[in-house]
Amino acid sequence: MFDSNWYLGMKENLSSTQRILYKLILLLTSLPVLFSLPLDVIDIDSAQYAEIAREMATTGDFFTLVDNGRRYLDKPIFTFWATASSFKLFGINNIAFRLPAVFISLLSAYSIFQISLLIWGKERQAYLTSIFYLIAPGFFAMVVDPKIDVYLTAFLVFTYHFYYLGRKANPNYYYMMYLMMSLGFITKGPISVVIPAISIGGDILFRRDWALLRSMKLPTGLIVLFSFPAFWCVLLYKGFNSYGPTFFLWIQSFGRFYKDIYDIKFDPFYFYKSFLWAFFSGVLPLIVYISFHTYQYIRFIGWRELFRKVKNNEYRQMDFVVPFWVFLFLFLISFSRYPLPQYTYWVLPGAALFFGKILEESLFGSVVKRMRPSFLVAGLVYLAGFFILPSFVAEAGVLYYLFGVLGLILILLLAQRIPLEILVTVIGAVVFFSSICLFYYPILTGYQPSKEMGKLIRELEPNEPILYLFGISNSKRSFSFYSERYIRNLYDRGKLETLWSKKPERLVVLPSDKMDLLLEMAGPGYEIVPVLEKDSYKVATPGKDFINKETRPRAISKISLIWLKKTKGKS
Repeated sequence: MFDSNWYLGMKENLSSTQRILYKLILLLTSLPVLFSLPLDVIDIDSAQYAEIAREMATTGDFFTLVDNGRRYLDKPIFTFWATASSFKLFGINNIAFRLPAVFISLLSAYSIFQISLLIWGKERQAYLTSIFYLIAPGFFAMVVDPKIDVYLTAFLVFTYHFYYLGRKANPNYYYMMYLMMSLGFITKGPISVVIPAISIGGDILFRRDWALLRSMKLPTGLIVLFSFPAFWCVLLYKGFNSYGPTFFLWIQSFGRFYKDIYDIKFDPFYFYKSFLWAFFSGVLPLIVYISFHTYQYIRFIGWRELFRKVKNNEYRQMDFVVPFWVFLFLFLISFSRYPLPQYTYWVLPGAALFFGKILEESLFGSVVKRMRPSFLVAGLVYLAGFFILPSFVAEAGVLYYLFGVLGLILILLLAQRIPLEILVTVIGAVVFFSSICLFYYPILTGYQPSKEMGKLIRELEPNEPILYLFGISNSKRSFSFYSERYIRNLYDRGKLETLWSKKPERLVVLPSDKMDLLLEMAGPGYEIVPVLEKDSYKVATPGKDFINKETRPRAISKISLIWLKKTKGKS
């Protein structure tokens, strides 16, 4: 039977004026994500995924992954389905590449709002949860440079949304929960099942709620869950024999804990450190709250009483899904030998849900008021960064500073209606992340010449299927994406001679300081005609020398687009 108590509580939580204000703030926090839509695709991963999707859309084969003309195994198929479909609808461009990631991310913010209502029934808390999810640096990072994790994180959110709908409203929603896990499975692999199993399963085991487990339609739900993975395994088997499904189901996922190919380093604190910056907007009050309340609770009841309560299942009326999602998973993933910061993104929705509860209790409830200054720290850092960074990175115009001043004015205008701790953090994050999209990111991608060169390549060699590189890694898929063709590296004189005998002049991209080396490899009878030279830098990982405008000239190199021509005197 549908439980309406949470909905009635939600209706009583905010006035119509307050509801409008929180909706406006929620819309405001969406601006940086929307500003990211036209931004260039950068190497390495995003450009590679864009290129795979481009090849899928171009060939019309939506069941085979091809990367630069070769079969691709490393990631499952859903991300490429989404992006290729967008390319089909809107053409091959930056906006079409980013649109599915932006859409599914904003949709997940709506689901987080609904999850908060389903658990706690407080409308203001639900708004705060979604708002602080949207201004988490980790959320911004995964949307501004969209990879597989954008889609996996959204499917995890949808999984929990339908789980709570199944508990609170109608058990048939569990089928949608299994479907979301299934789609997540063909997005990133078994992790889409592992995380809900740890949190939802852990909660059921901890509270021994076997009635809930029986209500979750496991037998038929598992059929739904494994439908898409089974379909993908069949396709993988056809392309890679048994190694394809084995890689998908085991090596690429659980293999990160034991396989030598993933043994980069082991740092048990890596993911905790990553979480500190990924949830920077709320991490300090989160730490203060948990530390204070844990200490007070243990001090009040003692360890022996705590274990007695657990043994006697006296916490059976509580819900541990969200804390298990965040803290238990962070603990378990810390044993991975292949640490990447984006793994932390998978727990950000749970952290936002937990933080929304803390905000509600601290700013509108009975929690000790001495916590309140900790909510201001992140916002002040954002605002300070906004106004200070131009002096180090690049000169900013009047419009840049005017944007920041408008943010400060907005804080003053709303301070009587919204707590200052919320306003400073939200407005600070919005102006800071917006400045990255509108100002800093274009500066960064100005040192990735592939877009400008790609457009010129399409004009100068309109029907050529391959672009040749010399002295540049094939991992630079942005050249392939923007020139809309495969890329191949020149490294053999005989191969070059064969190619140029069929067509005496071809475009080549190479570092400017390697032109003499190219002519030496080609041998006599070739000449170079420069077309375009651009500054270049590995923009995905900018270092201090590059960020600092004073030392940047020392950090950049030159990339050239040239014609390599075979002269008539060559036999």
